[in-house]
Amino acid sequence: SALGLPPLNANLATKMLHQTKIYEALKGVRGMKGVDTDKLKEVMVRFSVMVVDHPEIMECDINPLIAGPDGIVSLDSRVLLHGPEVKELPQPAIRPYPYQYSKTRDFAGKKVQIRPVLHEDEDKLAKFYQ
Repeated sequence: SALGLPPLNANLATKMLHQTKIYEALKGVRGMKGVDTDKLKEVMVRFSVMVVDHPEIMECDINPLIAGPDGIVSLDSRVLLHGPEVKELPQPAIRPYPYQYSKTRDFAGKKVQIRPVLHEDEDKLAKFYQ
């Protein structure tokens, strides 16, 4: 099993999948096709976004979530909301990406995007500092 704090992105979802004991089986075993791991990561990221966007959610359970080469299906799910007695809803441990600080500017005749660093920038940053 693996644990990650929302909000997840594709890189974090990938790292979480790699940490599971079943990761090798997800790629396919005994001649069977593997799971569409890109779709599985998308489900993980979207679920994470839902949890962050709706702090009134107290608890979510998806069981079972069936993943195969042809898609991903939830056979049963349950969502519990905080009751009206909860006056202050919990905030995520990790703040969502600050999209409001992304800007496009003209610089020397070219359009340049200025934005905070994304987790997906990790490889590019490592190359930049080499």
